Amino acid sequence: MTELLLYNTNNDTWISQKATVYSLTPPTPRAYHSAVLTQDGRIIVYGGYTGELGIVSDDLVILDTYDYTWSNAKAIDPPPSRFYHTATLVGYYMIVAFGRTNNDLPPPTSNEVFILNTYDKSNYKWVNEFNPDLSDLPYPSDQNSYKNLRTQNSHLTIGIIILSIVLALIGISFLIYFYRKRRLSRPDMLVPSSQEAN
Repeated sequence: MTELLLYNTNNDTWISQKATVYSLTPPTPRAYHSAVLTQDGRIIVYGGYTGELGIVSDDLVILDTYDYTWSNAKAIDPPPSRFYHTATLVGYYMIVAFGRTNNDLPPPTSNEVFILNTYDKSNYKWVNEFNPDLSDLPYPSDQNSYKNLRTQNSHLTIGIIILSIVLALIGISFLIYFYRKRRLSRPDMLVPSSQEAN
């Protein structure tokens, strides 16, 4: 867990990256876990199975991809540790479903779903409610960011519309100008000259 392999999709190469750990011991090596990437560059690894030792004890570990540091998250009211599960990130919420809690038991047939709020890096919380609408998040900074983004988008749309209208008017003005200039530079063929009239 302290020696990470990174694949560069731009030049098709693998490199090795050292990761520092949150304590004297690195996160438990594991299989059958889940991992999601947050919007701010954290990889949240949840659950997993170690083989002879069974389910991992440090079931929620985070890798910060900016400095490659592992940390152990102690979330409030955690569900039973599991493996063979799925995890999906929606906004700030990691939704965990399915999986097994013991290797000797058959896969559960229940419809258990667990939700982890990952917004606060120092205070992960397992929650009972999920609201994907960013405007209703309980964090004022999120509401302000969301409102600012909506305001910026509406101003951008209005600016694009005004710019399009101005460019269209300039284009039409040039067409009219060149049409009149061309028309004035040619003699009018429909009006007979004074010699032809006599």
